[in-house]
Amino acid sequence: MLKFNCFYKKILLAAASVLVFGSFSNGTFAQSKKTVLNRDSFSRIQLSFSIGYSRPLLEAYGEKVTINSTQDVIFIDGKRMIISENFGTKAGYGVQTFMKYSFLKKGQVKGLLNIGYNSLIGTYPGPSDYNIGVRIQSFSVGLGTEINPIGHNSSVYPSVFGLLRLNFMGGESFHKAGLDFFKVVPRYGYSAGLSVNFKLKQTLDLSAGYSYSYDNVWNKEPAEETIADAHVIPLRDKKSTTNGLNSNRRIAYWSLYLGMNFFFK
Repeated sequence: MLKFNCFYKKILLAAASVLVFGSFSNGTFAQSKKTVLNRDSFSRIQLSFSIGYSRPLLEAYGEKVTINSTQDVIFIDGKRMIISENFGTKAGYGVQTFMKYSFLKKGQVKGLLNIGYNSLIGTYPGPSDYNIGVRIQSFSVGLGTEINPIGHNSSVYPSVFGLLRLNFMGGESFHKAGLDFFKVVPRYGYSAGLSVNFKLKQTLDLSAGYSYSYDNVWNKEPAEETIADAHVIPLRDKKSTTNGLNSNRRIAYWSLYLGMNFFFK
């Protein structure tokens, strides 16, 4: 009988050990499953910010900027900025903000709301200690789409985007202070680009990319009106037989940028 009791106790002890180990294993496994997160359950709203270098193209780019002897009028290729063949800018920068909404759980397709700013600048040595130059600026609001072919859960993933934008455009020539100022006008354009995104953690990405923007595709105007303020000139970007322009002036540029993507649980 004593041997039977010992044997019975051993069986009970082994069974208890199995139950304890099983409970511990199941709890550990469940806990590990909870800690393995992806963005499928996150908020569909995402925010992105970027800053980048811009390079003007087409008629936005120019190199021959001078100032007259009285030092109060800038000339581009021998013409005043109001009728010059180009805008005389050589470089620039831009800042962009995006609110994104993921239509699909894994983030393959997103709607975009964009607010951005871009400045194209040409600076040249002046006749004094002050540089001369020109500046073309765009403040933009846009709607568009972003495509992430493999979703946004991978440690590295590509994306492409396209935007239609309303651009409020203006600019100035300067020497010591501003000389001629463009009247701010609305223009319609687009921007498109691609980026590579690097997941730093579940709620944060680093992104690097390239974009091409054409800010005055539509709504160009010959702008032949006379403005009462002598320091304000109309932004002429559509040629006519009487406004002094021999061709349209297209404001386009490419950009290289770095940014951050923020996800919310």
